[in-house]
Amino acid sequence: MVRVYSEVLGDYVEIPDRPERIVSLSPAVTETLYLLGLEERIVGVSYFCNKPPKAAKKPRVGSYYNVNYKKLEELKPDLILTTTGAQRKTSLELAQRGYTVYPLPLPVSLYGILENIVSIGHVTGTTERARELSRRVAQSLEYVKGQLEGLKVYYEIWLGGPVTAGRFSYISDALSHIGLQNCFDSHKEPWVINPDPRKVIECGPDVILYELPPYSEQLKKKIWESLKERGLLDIDAAKNGIVFLPPDSLAHYGPSIAESLEDIVLVIRGKPPVHSRVERVRP
Repeated sequence: MVRVYSEVLGDYVEIPDRPERIVSLSPAVTETLYLLGLEERIVGVSYFCNKPPKAAKKPRVGSYYNVNYKKLEELKPDLILTTTGAQRKTSLELAQRGYTVYPLPLPVSLYGILENIVSIGHVTGTTERARELSRRVAQSLEYVKGQLEGLKVYYEIWLGGPVTAGRFSYISDALSHIGLQNCFDSHKEPWVINPDPRKVIECGPDVILYELPPYSEQLKKKIWESLKERGLLDIDAAKNGIVFLPPDSLAHYGPSIAESLEDIVLVIRGKPPVHSRVERVRP
């Protein structure tokens, strides 16, 4: 039995040495589980778990905030993995209902992502595999370190409206890692909702990164209209081409964030991406 303390739950969590029926309510955790070779032990995932693509075929048991308890009861998990932050209330509710739940910390840096990989290994009985995976991701991150030094960037994602990353987001740390200076790094919060376009224009970014949300094909027109209304298509960075990222690129804090950063570096340097459909599009 593994006994590990959870700050969110304010108590120790007792986990079987080798949990056989795992539910993950975090896309980043789900991707990590697959990379650790635990596909057969995953019995349920969240509605947003789409990495790798075959994860979407697993039974869906909930979102960040809501859980289908009828479905969960049928799956009889011996371990449920969540995250802190937005899922704090969900984690507490699961624990109160008698489920074995372990919330992983929401990372504020790339180092937090590496640490979570090892933590997932500890609680699933795959410690050595997790350490090796963490080392491989760290090596990939080292490869792209500082390659875009000196460039300023404005990052945006559509979450029912424009949102950007502030200083306390692992996204801002990831951008800094490859040398990019985030226009909103001075904002001391993880996310900035409806960022002031005057701040973007004043920053004078060299690059605009736009991460498309799920079902983005229906939203592309709205996104372009929003950028135009805020005057962001008139700045040089937009005229040179907005770098569009596929869903679950930087907003996904699983191991594949290293691949996303590599593709960003390649596309900004005028080369084709290796891992995903990152593309530079002119207005």
